[in-house]
Amino acid sequence: MRTASQAVLAAGLVLVQSQAAAEPRVNYILHCQGCHLVDGRATEGKIPALVGAGRFLSVEGGREFLVRVPGVSLSELNDAELAELVNWMLYRFSADDLPADFAPYTAEEVARYRRNPLVEVERVRAELTVALRETGDE
Repeated sequence: MRTASQAVLAAGLVLVQSQAAAEPRVNYILHCQGCHLVDGRATEGKIPALVGAGRFLSVEGGREFLVRVPGVSLSELNDAELAELVNWMLYRFSADDLPADFAPYTAEEVARYRRNPLVEVERVRAELTVALRETGDE
């Protein structure tokens, strides 16, 4: 009797976990928060902040960059979950920095960008930062 109850409880937990994992907030907690912290701040000297990341969308190459960084492009999440997560993070941590014409990422777009993960992340980020400075958006 006890074993049957435990099996039912375990099955229920698996169902709840699988439903919860589909939510972008939960995916952030499970896959991003360890480095980017609960509020999207930087881990000093190691991990850049998500706060303000929406600025990258206003320069050429910035949209691709946000998906091609290794932590995103190599994620175990599927393309649709990843698109939802990136959109959630942008609205959550960088809503004030999004361009007026911001269009949310789609699963198809994420699939296309993540096929080619960035290797030289710091160099590309520095180039994008220079471009932001030139537009007066940094």
